[in-house]
Formats: sequence, C-alpha cells, structure tokens
Amino acid sequence: MAAPQGPSCEIRCVIEHHYPEGPKGGSHPVEVRFFGKRGKPVKKMRFVPAAKAHEIARKLQGAKGSTISVL
Repeated sequence: MAAPQGPSCEIRCVIEHHYPEGPKGGSHPVEVRFFGKRGKPVKKMRFVPAAKAHEIARKLQGAKGSTISVL
C-alpha cells in the first residue's frame, strides 16, 4: 500500500494566549490571538510552514502576560 504524500514541509499554527494582569487561573479570561505568515495577528487560525512558525514564536517569546504556542 502506498504511503500518502503530504506537503514537503510541515505546517503549523502560531497562537498567543494573552492573560490579563494578575494570576493565571481557570476563572480568569484569556484572549487568544492567531498569527499569519508575516507574523501579524489575524482573525482566523492560519497554517504557516514549520520553520517560519518557530521563527515567529521566537520573536514573540518573553512578552509579559502571554504564552506562545506552535501547534
């Protein structure tokens, strides 16, 4: 049986979870932002090549009150 062929590079999504001032917890609201190929916030989740997604995440890391995820 032939193996399915996908895109030549993996694709990922870059998401920022932005927390308001104060402790992180279950009852506190979280704002979720998605990032596109140019590293700018977009409304819907976009797929980005893996290398570019990790580059964007490294640029965004270290911001106060937020967590960056590459899915």
